[in-house]
Amino acid sequence: MKGVLPILSAPFTKSGNIEYDSVRTQVAALAEGGCDGIILFGFGTEFYKLSEEERRELTRVSVESGEEHGIPIYASITDQATITAVKWAKWFADAGVKGLMVLPPHMADPDEEALLEHLQRVGSATSLPVMVQYAPQNVGVSISPETFARLSDEVPTIEYYKIESQPPGPYITALLEATDAEVDVLVGSAGQKYIEALDRGAIGVVPSGGMHEIYVSIQDRYEAGDREAAIDVHNALLPVLNQFVGGESFVHFDKWIQAERGFISEEGAYVREPTSEPDDHVESLFREQYARLHERLKSLEA
Repeated sequence: MKGVLPILSAPFTKSGNIEYDSVRTQVAALAEGGCDGIILFGFGTEFYKLSEEERRELTRVSVESGEEHGIPIYASITDQATITAVKWAKWFADAGVKGLMVLPPHMADPDEEALLEHLQRVGSATSLPVMVQYAPQNVGVSISPETFARLSDEVPTIEYYKIESQPPGPYITALLEATDAEVDVLVGSAGQKYIEALDRGAIGVVPSGGMHEIYVSIQDRYEAGDREAAIDVHNALLPVLNQFVGGESFVHFDKWIQAERGFISEEGAYVREPTSEPDDHVESLFREQYARLHERLKSLEA
């Protein structure tokens, strides 16, 4: 798990159904755009609005499409109960995903030892590589780097961490120091701190899919040793990200971008209710910044 690994967007229609043809076209677009993999059931998939049947069908269609287009599909486990999280880990492995991401449970306010046991059991349920998602601002759960170091020592499959603390940089450094850099780190939060994360030793980013080529460009330039060029592209992206991140706005905007670009249909760009949509001013500002982004990228390429 490295490079650019976007979260799959669930293409809902106003009638409340998932448009599975748009899942297929989205997977194809992300593969053709140079992404290194796709992750199901992140916050951008609106995992908290899906039924069990929908999770299974989304997995089936995505894995099938991923195999067709040569891109690995990973699945996130977000269950609050250890017993169900373990069952999903085994089911995903049988369904053909190439790795797992695990969001630590948070509803019951478990202590670090309880969280550690949950992650140990999920990580030991299969032989698939596991990435732990650390998003304390989203779920209200804080875990020390030392606890994660202990976790990876005890469970060999837990090799990766997606860091979304605010700010992520100091935590990335602390985690890599605590593990002697024996784990790999990716950054989330739409890659707002992407360059800093790479400087600190991260190996990739987990963004949404609508602007995936921009992240691929940043990653490629950085890995090629052209850090200044990577910074230029990232700086062009930042004004959009400032409007993009917060609440469900990023889901709304990403679906709009994907529909505009033909990754999903216009009918599949609906955000399931209940939701909190941006007001007209934020919507207008976002589209303005998005248009400027394309002009800025053209000048950078020239």
